[in-house]
Amino acid sequence: MTPAAADDVLRIESVGRTFGGLVAVSNFSLTLQAGQLVGLIGPNGAGKTTCFNLITGVYPPTSGRILLGGQRIDGRPPAQINRAGIARTFQNIRLFQSLTVLDNVAVAYDRSAERGLLGTLLRTPRFARLRASTESRATAILTTLGLADQAHLVSNSLPYGGQRRLEIARALATSPKFLLLDEPAAGMNPNEKVELMDLIRFIRDRFGLGVLLIEHDMKLVMSVCEQITVLDHGETIAVGKPQEIQCDPKVIEAYLGTTDN
Repeated sequence: MTPAAADDVLRIESVGRTFGGLVAVSNFSLTLQAGQLVGLIGPNGAGKTTCFNLITGVYPPTSGRILLGGQRIDGRPPAQINRAGIARTFQNIRLFQSLTVLDNVAVAYDRSAERGLLGTLLRTPRFARLRASTESRATAILTTLGLADQAHLVSNSLPYGGQRRLEIARALATSPKFLLLDEPAAGMNPNEKVELMDLIRFIRDRFGLGVLLIEHDMKLVMSVCEQITVLDHGETIAVGKPQEIQCDPKVIEAYLGTTDN
């Protein structure tokens, strides 16, 4: 990979987070460039989702700093961080269940549309133009992700894999530079997981995004990620290519435990 421009780099530097006396994450560092696919793995409770929450502004770091394009974003509200170029999905799907597939994506575009209260209430021509533009852009995203033929279905009527795909579509509608996927394969059957692997690669290539992936399915992680960071009890125990991580004694111990009596 060629060196990335400053705007195309997400850099987490020695970030830590404590909750009272509990150390959730300690001295966590990671660099993600546009176009990279990086995995973040570890046993349950290792601190992976806490790292996502720190990057996306759910929690401010207790120590360290997070930079996007050379500018610090740690401590900013989640909405500001999203506008700066970071989008995420969640372990538990968070769709607007009563809205259509199209409207779930359209709301992501609506955040930047200056409609005005009066125009919205009166349904002015300007409102109509903005709404048509939003729906057109949302339809384009759905077409790209293979959901256009289901645009007018209520989102909770989609199969599980389709709902996961829709959540990713909504995240992409915010025009991110970096996409954080939190256990996207959770609850999927084997066929859906294969489709997900293809989708993640496609998204990276189609949109030029940096993708950071939390996932427990090791086959998926090892197949799509170019580099992997491993956490255990909030600390980084290994960083390397998939083949290196698979053979790392510390990683094997963290997942399987020691064989000592």
